[in-house]
Amino acid sequence: MAIAVAVAAGAGSALAYGAATAGQHAAAYTGELNAGRLADLARDPRWLLASLGDVVGVLLQVLALGNGAVVLVQPLLVLSLPVAVVLRSWFGAPPPTRGDLGNCLLLIGALSLFFILLGEPHRGRVLATSAAGWTTAVAVLVGALAIVAFRSRRPVPRVIVFGAVAGSWFGVVSVLIEAVTAVWQADGLGGFGAAAGLVPLAGVVLLSVLGYLLVQVGFQLGPLGASFPPNLILNPVVAVVLGTVLLGERVSLSGLRIPGYLLCLLLTARATIRLAGAAPPHPVR
Repeated sequence: MAIAVAVAAGAGSALAYGAATAGQHAAAYTGELNAGRLADLARDPRWLLASLGDVVGVLLQVLALGNGAVVLVQPLLVLSLPVAVVLRSWFGAPPPTRGDLGNCLLLIGALSLFFILLGEPHRGRVLATSAAGWTTAVAVLVGALAIVAFRSRRPVPRVIVFGAVAGSWFGVVSVLIEAVTAVWQADGLGGFGAAAGLVPLAGVVLLSVLGYLLVQVGFQLGPLGASFPPNLILNPVVAVVLGTVLLGERVSLSGLRIPGYLLCLLLTARATIRLAGAAPPHPVR
């Protein structure tokens, strides 16, 4: 029953995130970085409405992670891209072509193959407080160094780095949420007065806010085809790696599963890059 809830909530979260992505990019994209324009988004009804999708997505993702393993839930978020591709025509972009729909099927097929190879994953241990702290610190430091290293580059390379950093941060967040939900289920709100609850909660808030702001900057500065693929690919990859290393979630590696996983990753990357780069909207001036 718990796995069914996790899968349903994870898929619902992907749908909500996909709708939010389509609307936010259409509202934010100008082709140049403008802090004033970013501030104006808070008064843009289209952007605000799309952002409600993120709120729903977060709630459903927390529900999913409270009932299922990270290695099961986080890859489901890849489904947000086909949703964004289908819905972005509502915001002025051309409707999806047959090629787009074919890549959507390819992405869904790669995800289905991954779950067949994965089988039924088992939830691991609760993330230790010290591990939550240093994982958050390392994620912030590495991300900041990457952003600074590309601060003088052209928009597209910067946006790619923004997407990669944001996706990695969101992958870390999914692991921290496991610790947060465990504290909530065991001790309720009072559990966050101790380090075991406060440290992972602070990590979730910090990385979520920084990642969200970075995504919006990337949406403004470059096309969806530059920012979304690294975000969407690295999010589940980082989550799966940390889920196995830090949480001890078991991922079967027997037989031909390793090359199978790599094939799924390559097919997902191919479909993601093609879908995100198809029919970008014109900059809004």
